[in-house]
Amino acid sequence: MHRRLLVIVCALVAGLIVALSVPLVRATADRTIQTSFTGRVQDSAWFADMAATALETGRTARLQAAADRYTGLYDSQVAVVDADRKTTVVAPRPIDLEEPAVRSALLQALADRPPERPSVVWPWDDRPFIHADAIKRDGHILGAVLIISPTDRARSEVADYLTLVILGSLTALAIVLIAVAAPVVRWVLRPVHELDRATHEVALGRLKTHVSDRAGAPELRRLANSFNAMADSMHASQEQQRAFVAQASHQLRNPLTALRLRVENLEDFVNDPQGLHELHSAVEEADRFGQMLDGLLRMARAEASEAERTPVDVSAVVAHRTDAWRAAFDAEGVPLTTRIPDGISALSLPECLDQTLDTLLDNALKFGDGSPVDIRVTHAPATPTVDTAGPPHGRTADKEHGMVEVTVQDQGSGLTTEELAQAGGRFWRSTRHQNIPGTGLGLALTRILVEAGGGELHLAAAQPHGLIATVRLPAAPQPRDPPAPAVIP
Repeated sequence: MHRRLLVIVCALVAGLIVALSVPLVRATADRTIQTSFTGRVQDSAWFADMAATALETGRTARLQAAADRYTGLYDSQVAVVDADRKTTVVAPRPIDLEEPAVRSALLQALADRPPERPSVVWPWDDRPFIHADAIKRDGHILGAVLIISPTDRARSEVADYLTLVILGSLTALAIVLIAVAAPVVRWVLRPVHELDRATHEVALGRLKTHVSDRAGAPELRRLANSFNAMADSMHASQEQQRAFVAQASHQLRNPLTALRLRVENLEDFVNDPQGLHELHSAVEEADRFGQMLDGLLRMARAEASEAERTPVDVSAVVAHRTDAWRAAFDAEGVPLTTRIPDGISALSLPECLDQTLDTLLDNALKFGDGSPVDIRVTHAPATPTVDTAGPPHGRTADKEHGMVEVTVQDQGSGLTTEELAQAGGRFWRSTRHQNIPGTGLGLALTRILVEAGGGELHLAAAQPHGLIATVRLPAAPQPRDPPAPAVIP
């Protein structure tokens, strides 16, 4: 937008300069041609006086000598014709009197009509001046004087002035662009850039983001004020929703625990096997309800968390959580392999990667059908961009150091295309997994934590079968080596 506004301002300024410069250049060219025309009129009048006597007496030697001297001095062509358009004097070479422009000028002169001033001559127009004047004596037309002059000098003067005007216009345009247009455009767009940055932050969930309403045009200040009010309203609404979920989960936890204890106490009073089965089922449902409330409470706390991201040793965290889960995998007879390079770090919220790996490994163990599970850690380099409109804002700049990918892959039945589109939603579970313990909140909570830290969670089908869960986190900037100490002799 900054470049587009500069282009528009430059186009307007350039149009104004052209509108002022064209009449000025044209007036200069017109003055130059007027000077040349006046000179030709005086020269033709002088020749006409001399030619009148020569035509009456028939002695043209003196006139021919004057014409030769004139053509040698001014690099022009001169011809004197009688009333029948027969050439009497010509210098320095014959002239085609039947050429349309020459013939028209001679006929106009022999008709005793004043010569017309030639049109403006521009540097790219190399047509010569053609001027004809009548030779008269006592009101009778004796003939005409024809002068054909090159326009090199006039065109050179106009070209020099045109070059000067163009250079001056470009200088003025550059001065306006640097001293006026660029600062004004920056002043106008500064609130817009601030609004763009704030909108990006709000889209990432930072609803406390505000913009200054004291800079820019009045319309933009009102827009900034409205944006701040909108952000405050959204933040208040979200806080109320989170508070309600957290309070409801917490308040329901106590009566649910009491209800579970009362149901367990009924076991001593139930003798019927079918009743005991129903009693145990009720306890399991109470436990599942408790897990769901705990998940809602954790999700509300995660959404309300405003913790800052810190560098995390991804290699160490993945290795630690893999060792913690290895016993569970060994107990189920599920092979667990890892490929973890050393020294890979990323930016993430505290404990985010630990909880994410716990969820992904738990899902792989429960839904992987006992197939081998593989964990990989890789570092993807930054993708070069060609957009130079301005510096990146928000968390878009995190990717300048590349991304760290943590992949958990199994070879189970996986998910269908329709299920992949729904996976990660709150309380969503595949119809094929309804009998497996779980609340459907694990992946949703994981996605919230990962995205809150500027990362991404992707689920994809493995080939030939299975599921690939990939967590992408912004790579932490590598510390620069300290400068070598100077050696002092």
